[in-house]
Amino acid sequence: MKSERVDTRGVAGGREPDAGSRGGYAMWVAWIEAFRRGENRDTSGLPPIDGGMGSYVEARLLERLSAAFSERVRHWQSVLGSCIVASPPPDEAAVTVLLREAASDLEPLARVAGSPLLPRSMSLAMHDLLGQVRVGARDAVEESARRVREPEREPRVPRVARRPANSPVPTQRGVNGRAWRAADPVVPTPGRAVPPTTAPRPATSGAAPLRHRAP
Repeated sequence: MKSERVDTRGVAGGREPDAGSRGGYAMWVAWIEAFRRGENRDTSGLPPIDGGMGSYVEARLLERLSAAFSERVRHWQSVLGSCIVASPPPDEAAVTVLLREAASDLEPLARVAGSPLLPRSMSLAMHDLLGQVRVGARDAVEESARRVREPEREPRVPRVARRPANSPVPTQRGVNGRAWRAADPVVPTPGRAVPPTTAPRPATSGAAPLRHRAP
């Protein structure tokens, strides 16, 4: 059985890409893998991704390149974050130096984003991502410096003297001088009614207490 072929426009059943297209695809795959690992190879000799290798082939290349580019950006962010944690910038001058040094590590990614070998839509997306990353990095570094200059003070919690668990409840005195102890709260048990609490009868001067009449 003959395998289905894909022509340069990505249409099934047509002619397969020529040897030059297959060679260009292999060259791009090797370059992208090296770029993902952190190598910054020259792009000279690579064919442009402009439709000449077929839409299906080039879609796969752009997917690989996009994933590798994002991985390099995440690695850059991770390295910068480690630098901020290890040695926070104490002042504005240190912030400027740290950002300048970090920006130099983004230059290889900026060159890839500006390569004429890529489709314009891919270049614009890469430049947009780099712009967002730079803004986020500046905010993070400046916030770190602010924390160094103005350390946040944790609110002091007043210490409350605690009574030992097994110590007796302190004796209280009523208005008549008689001693009494605080009663434990009544916790209702499911299925059982809570016994009513007998309230002290108010002192009267011979007058009969008011009676509640049912409506």
